[in-house]
Amino acid sequence: MVSGMVTTPTRAQTTVKIGLLSPLTGALGSLGAGFQSAAELAVSDLNAANSDFTFELVVQDTETDPTKAQNAATVLVDAGVSGVVGGAASSVTLGANPTFEAAKTPQISYASTSPALTTEDDNDYLFRVVPSDAFQGKAAAQLAYNELELRNVAIIGIDDPYGQGLVDAFANAFEALGGTVPANIAYDQVTTVDFSSPVTTLVDATTDGIFVVAFLTDGAAILNELNSQAYSGQILGTDGIADNEIFNEEGFVAAAANGVVGTVPAVTGTTSFRQSYANQACSEPGIFVAESYDATMLIGLAAVAASSAVGEDVRDNLRATALAYSGASGSIVFDTNGDRDGGTYDLWEFKDGVRVTTGSWKDDVISLTPPAALSAVTFPSSCDTDDDGLPLSMGPVFLGLFSLTLVALVVRKRTN
Repeated sequence: MVSGMVTTPTRAQTTVKIGLLSPLTGALGSLGAGFQSAAELAVSDLNAANSDFTFELVVQDTETDPTKAQNAATVLVDAGVSGVVGGAASSVTLGANPTFEAAKTPQISYASTSPALTTEDDNDYLFRVVPSDAFQGKAAAQLAYNELELRNVAIIGIDDPYGQGLVDAFANAFEALGGTVPANIAYDQVTTVDFSSPVTTLVDATTDGIFVVAFLTDGAAILNELNSQAYSGQILGTDGIADNEIFNEEGFVAAAANGVVGTVPAVTGTTSFRQSYANQACSEPGIFVAESYDATMLIGLAAVAASSAVGEDVRDNLRATALAYSGASGSIVFDTNGDRDGGTYDLWEFKDGVRVTTGSWKDDVISLTPPAALSAVTFPSSCDTDDDGLPLSMGPVFLGLFSLTLVALVVRKRTN
C-alpha cells in the first residue's frame, strides 16, 4: 500500500487596498508626510493582526487642490481600493466625494472640519474622525468674547468650504454672545498674493480684534501685512496657522506672530500609538496624525468584519466597527451624518517663535490651565538624534514646545 501525504488546503487571503489622499505638496504640504506615516503604521498593524487578509496602502498626493483631488480620487477608484482615508483640506474631501460616492467607496477624512461635510449629499459614503468646525467656531467666539473681552471683531478667511464654514460658525456664535462683526472678507487662496488692500479694510474698521482663518502660507502673509500696518488689536487664528512651521515661511517676520492667540483641535494619541509612531517616523505625532491612523484602521477592520473588500460592504460595517474600536485618538462614534460626536480644542499663543498651549475648550467650558502633557516618547537608535534624544531636525522645536507647555499662561490682549 502506498501511503500518501495528507495536506490541508490553504485558505486564500483577501487583499484589501486602502487609499490615502494626503497633501504631500501644496498649502498643507508640511503635514502630509505625518499623515502618510500614520496610515502606513495602521496598515502594518492590520497585516500583523489579520492573517486572512493582506492590506495595501495606495497613496495619492492631492497637492491641497480640489481639482487635483478629483483626479487622485479617480486613480484610487481605478486601483480598486475598498475605502479611502482623506482628504485633509475640506475642499479636497468635498471635491473627491462625488467620485467615491459614484464608485460606492467610503471615504473617512482625518482632518476635514468644515460644517459643509455634515450636509453634503454623499449617500452615506462620507465620514470623518474629526469634529466639525461648528465646535471650533464656538470655542473661538467664546475665547474672543468671554476671555479676551472683545466686542468688535473683523474677519478674514479663505473662500472655500473650510474657511467660510469656520468663518460662519465663529460669526454666528460671536454675534449670539453680543459681539459685532464690522468687516468680513473672503479671499481666494490661489489668486490672492497681496493682502495690503484687504488688511487695510480690516484695520480701518472699528475693531478690537481680527479673526484670521488661513493656511500657513497665506496666514503668514496676512500676519506680515497686519504687522506692517501697525495693527495693535488682538489677532486670533485657528488650526490653519497653529503650527511652528509658520516661522519657516519665506519672508515671514517672526514678530508678526507674537501674541497671536487661537484655537486648534487637541493633538491626541494613546501612549502606545505615540511610541509606535515615534519608532517608525522618528518624530512626534502632530495634529490629525492619530486620526489618520484611526481612519485607516477603521476601513481595514470594517473589511475584516464584512469578510469583504467591497466598498459598500465596508461602508455598511463602519459604524459598528467604530463602536467596538478603541482608537488612538479616543473613542469614535459616527452619527447619522458620518460626523464624529463632540470636540476638544487647545487654546494657544505664539510666544517668542513657538506655539504655546495655554488652555483648553470642551463642552462650552474654557480652562486657562494648559492640559496635561501627552506621554513622552523615546526614539530608537536608528533615528538620527541630538543629545536630548530628539531627531536633529525637530529637537529645537519640540524641546521649546514641551518645556513651555508646562507653564500656565493667561491668554492676554495683543499689543505691539
